[in-house]
Amino acid sequence: MPTSLSNKAALWRSITTGIMILLSVPVMASLSGDTDERNNLSSAKIINLPNNETNSFSINWQWTNNEGKNLKVKSFFDTAIVETSLLDSYKLSFSLSYPIKAIHTYLTPRLEFAIERINFYTPNDQEKITDIKYAFTNKDESHASQLFWQAYNQYQNDAFYHLKITPCVHPDDAELPCVRPNYSQLFYEYRAYLKDIATQLGKQQSFTTAIKNAQHWVYAIPDREEHDDSFFSPISVLKTNEADSDEKVLLLATLISQLAPEYELFMLYPSDSVGSVSPVWLTIDSKSGAEGQKIIINKNQYTVISGSKIKLDKMLSSNTELISESLY
Repeated sequence: MPTSLSNKAALWRSITTGIMILLSVPVMASLSGDTDERNNLSSAKIINLPNNETNSFSINWQWTNNEGKNLKVKSFFDTAIVETSLLDSYKLSFSLSYPIKAIHTYLTPRLEFAIERINFYTPNDQEKITDIKYAFTNKDESHASQLFWQAYNQYQNDAFYHLKITPCVHPDDAELPCVRPNYSQLFYEYRAYLKDIATQLGKQQSFTTAIKNAQHWVYAIPDREEHDDSFFSPISVLKTNEADSDEKVLLLATLISQLAPEYELFMLYPSDSVGSVSPVWLTIDSKSGAEGQKIIINKNQYTVISGSKIKLDKMLSSNTELISESLY
């Protein structure tokens, strides 16, 4: 996995400091979870976001592949799926733009509730926690303090999962917050939604042809300008009909994994990437027989099936450190 314990430790220090600074900021999300989250995110500074319409939609693509076969892809996405996808895009984009504030938003009401319960069960003759600021500035060996930090560590892990982000080390300063989309989590959450499309792309086709069909279809989607502070989930990509590089790679990966479920997939990107990564490449186990440039990951050979060959060659020739993130 690309995230090490040292990465988390560096981010956690900046989060703790950031939360101390933000203690006076009104809490944006309630304990109930996502009820008002989308409204709160959209009221922040302007962030590149998908259209906020949540109505269902259909896609209907037709083209002729390199073998002269006429291909068609049709699918329908209902309102519930669109709503989920839009909310994920909002959460991700806000979290990439304001990582400390996003995590603070999630943590604060939960920590307040934890303090209330800790104090309830703390005997009156023992020191109690007056508020969150006191808990952070008076860390000691008392039972109440230890319980608070246990709750803090648990809720912080929950926050990363809820926001669908993963911590990293900032290339300019390890004390600065650095997060990226949790591509593996997003891959597994959206894979099932694309099953119908994958089935159509692979219908009555050889494996290699099916991969080429998927590549052709995904890369025919118009390019969206690269933004490291926003990320559109796969269904939002299909609804807006535009995508930047890592959004296309994730969409392609969800399809390839169903066309060739027995082969591992990795994303490759520079280790100094912050936020939504770019440039990025998708690789598949070379045993698949897929066509493309060969590269070694974890002492095994993989084939690059998306991304710029020129940029990758430049990265490799300059010994740029690359992260290989396992998707599947």
